[in-house]
Amino acid sequence: MRYSFIEAKPNYMQQYFKRNPVRVARLFLCLLFSLIVLFSSPMVLASVIGRVVKPYGNYTFTADDNMLRIRDKADPLPLLGTTNLFDISHRFTGGAMFEKQISRQRLSANANFTHTRYERFSQINNDLKSFNGNWNWFLGNRLEGNMGASYVQSLAPFLFQPGLKNIRTEQTAFFNGAWRFHPSWRLTGDYLRYDLDTGGSNGIFRFLNRIEDRFEGGIDYITAHQNTFGVDFRYIIGDFPVLVRAPDGSARDNSYDQKEVMSRAVWAITGKSNFNWRGGWVERTNASFPERDFSGFNARLAYQWQPTEKIGLTINGWRETSAMQVLTASFGLNTGVSVVPSWNISRKVRLEGDFSYETRKFNSFVLLTDSLLPVGTDNTIRNATMRLIYAPYRGLQLTATAYHNDLKTDNALGGFNANGATLGLQYTYGRP
Repeated sequence: MRYSFIEAKPNYMQQYFKRNPVRVARLFLCLLFSLIVLFSSPMVLASVIGRVVKPYGNYTFTADDNMLRIRDKADPLPLLGTTNLFDISHRFTGGAMFEKQISRQRLSANANFTHTRYERFSQINNDLKSFNGNWNWFLGNRLEGNMGASYVQSLAPFLFQPGLKNIRTEQTAFFNGAWRFHPSWRLTGDYLRYDLDTGGSNGIFRFLNRIEDRFEGGIDYITAHQNTFGVDFRYIIGDFPVLVRAPDGSARDNSYDQKEVMSRAVWAITGKSNFNWRGGWVERTNASFPERDFSGFNARLAYQWQPTEKIGLTINGWRETSAMQVLTASFGLNTGVSVVPSWNISRKVRLEGDFSYETRKFNSFVLLTDSLLPVGTDNTIRNATMRLIYAPYRGLQLTATAYHNDLKTDNALGGFNANGATLGLQYTYGRP
């Protein structure tokens, strides 16, 4: 496999008017924000900025010895003109957060634009656009929920696309509700639509485009101490609109249906520790690839412990079937654990860690078309991060991070090792 730089940008107008649920929710939230700003007097607007609308800016400096995650057995010289994979990036972000409570209704939104520039590999320079909004609604004393949407246009991660500039667009719309029909019982319902475009009509990864419709319902029992135990039923329809061609010339459909029956629990074990669990049975059937069907146990748990006011620890574990960073049509079995310690050294200084180990096995799931990417059937990913956060003044935050990231895989190109550091500066006007 030879690495090549590929930039694929979606047709924005076509994408914008194509998906009705996302479009309607996003238009509603944008219109609401615009009306508040446009129809405010200068005096009112001055009081809004910093309280209702919080502008912010961020600059992040990153140095990495393998910025593009080029594989160990690949020769970067023909493409990059160098064997030195070290690079420095500059990331500039500007945006605004919106928060407003009207009676019991809570409205929030966040919009930002980011430009990332690389000193050596300028071919990867890119812009990110992001927007999300949420309406936390209440109806009476027993019915509440959320309605919202998000839009993100960003550079796909280099983990399984080393050296590729692939601009992807993700759109999400959701609506959920909970009915507390009894002091100890609650009914829940949820609908979510997810739309992934990995490069528009001319992109070579069009076969990865997909739409997911997720329907969910459940019932919870709530104890006197507000611990929750329940059961959840989920049905997912995964639609891949672009067919793929097998070696014999036949068209294959990556679409799938997935059914889940899960137990869930939120349990405050003591005043200093709590436990979250979601686990149960998953059954997945595929339209054209019965060899990739799955029926088995999935689970995710998190344990949080706060032994003192300054020290905290979170431990996560999971065993799930999921896509590789939402990049491929293949789904595999991911098993992993992460440990996230924290230490509030002082009122203004905080030290955080994030250490994770995960295996991703695709023995029965790999697609023929995924051979375009350097994906092995047996992959191990390790991450180690330490972060120091300093908040000297109201709204101002400085961050220094050091990290290690590596991939071990049975793919012919091998894995990679990467080490890096970041320095970040962010200011949010109006943040306490």
